[in-house]
Amino acid sequence: MYKGMKDDWIKLYLCRKPSFMSSERGYEESEFTVFGVPFDATASFRPGARFAPMEIRRASENIEFSDLGGIRLADIGDLIPTNSVTWMLRRVSRIVGEILGDGKTPIILGGEHTLTLASALKVCKHGGGLIVLDAHLDLRDEFMDTRLNHATWLRRLFERSKGLKTMIIGVREAPSNLIEYAVKNGIEILEADRVMKEYEESIKAIKDYVSTLSEVYLSIDMDVLDPAYAPGVSNPEPCGLSPAMVKGILEEICSVRLVGLDVVEVNPLFDFGQTSYYAAYMIYTALARSARIS
Repeated sequence: MYKGMKDDWIKLYLCRKPSFMSSERGYEESEFTVFGVPFDATASFRPGARFAPMEIRRASENIEFSDLGGIRLADIGDLIPTNSVTWMLRRVSRIVGEILGDGKTPIILGGEHTLTLASALKVCKHGGGLIVLDAHLDLRDEFMDTRLNHATWLRRLFERSKGLKTMIIGVREAPSNLIEYAVKNGIEILEADRVMKEYEESIKAIKDYVSTLSEVYLSIDMDVLDPAYAPGVSNPEPCGLSPAMVKGILEEICSVRLVGLDVVEVNPLFDFGQTSYYAAYMIYTALARSARIS
């Protein structure tokens, strides 16, 4: 007589915690698996990115996305909090490895950019390429007396993954020694200034680059956007890209198989939610495009 009544009143009266894009799908049913990494222990300017995963979820629940039916997504929660960069990287590596082992695609809500070192090492070890949207190169050998942080993660990745095909899009000014390191290691750089002045040509360059890849890991640092659009980031840089430009870039990148995605450096303490909304929309854009080709 009372069978099913408990589920009915729970759904009627109680709200669960926010879930990315309001997904209630279970892990086993998913193609894309979302988890958060609330970590910003190496922040060098504005700490606060640890609060981003939940804010991105809240934003995603209040955007009217279209065509969600084709995106089979499960949100499995957040990494256990830690102030140790070593333990954070170990845990991200373990979780990403489990997700990949189950034939699913990891989607990570950062958190600071250091996390990409662990996830990219797991995802890219079987080939494919890495595309990073970022205002910075993150290729320093050392920064603020440490060699493992948000400004050095990509250099550490290249030391462990020789020959990884990589493109960085949206870079502003960069020290000449880092440019030289990038050129020496075959990293393609598409500066923000070039994208803004020659948008169609830049899209063609991205299309040509992506055509050489069988699959791609995509890392989006939200400071790729101009601070006028996304003030809530940890290290803002002037003269960035517009959301419309980034949307077009994402649709081109995700024309090949997406094997991993992270969105990092959202800092909810420095805006009124704008950056979290753009982060949620960028993830949706990438997943919707990827779902159409899968």
